[in-house]
Amino acid sequence: MTSTLLFILTCVISLFASAQEQLKVGEITPDFILKSGDGKEYSTKKLRGKIIVLIMGNRKIRKEDNEWGKIIQKDFERNNHVATFIVGDMRSVPSFVPKSFIKKYMQKKPAPVTFLFDWSGKVHQQYKTQPKLPNLYVISHTGRIIFRKSWKLSQNRYLEFKSIIDKELFDLIQKDKANNKE
Repeated sequence: MTSTLLFILTCVISLFASAQEQLKVGEITPDFILKSGDGKEYSTKKLRGKIIVLIMGNRKIRKEDNEWGKIIQKDFERNNHVATFIVGDMRSVPSFVPKSFIKKYMQKKPAPVTFLFDWSGKVHQQYKTQPKLPNLYVISHTGRIIFRKSWKLSQNRYLEFKSIIDKELFDLIQKDKANNKE
């Protein structure tokens, strides 16, 4: 009896501890496939070779996600090496609201960057996001996390964030130039 109780307690503690661990810079990102409002599928595997920026959050912080999206879009929208997405955790949407209604709403009030629907919340669970702040990820062209923070937008934070993208972009362009010389 005591050993069974100890086993159950150990399992519960290990589950709780692993849920609190966050993905770390340098780790390979979990792959996912999500759809946008127009039904187009986006896959992290298919985007390898590009710098991927993920702004992750739920409906309660959509305003903050959009603020990040606008400022990132302003600086990188013409850059084919950078793909930026808002990944919406749709678990917070009441179950009586039809998906079609949400998609139509998103078409009427579109996000500043491509909005991907995480209906089951699986991607947010894989990336271990925090629910009260925008979760920012920059994924290198090789699929590794090079930046991960849960931040509200400020000028200093954006400059730090942008410098990470700029450095990765510079490295990627240098790599492309070296490959073209060969």
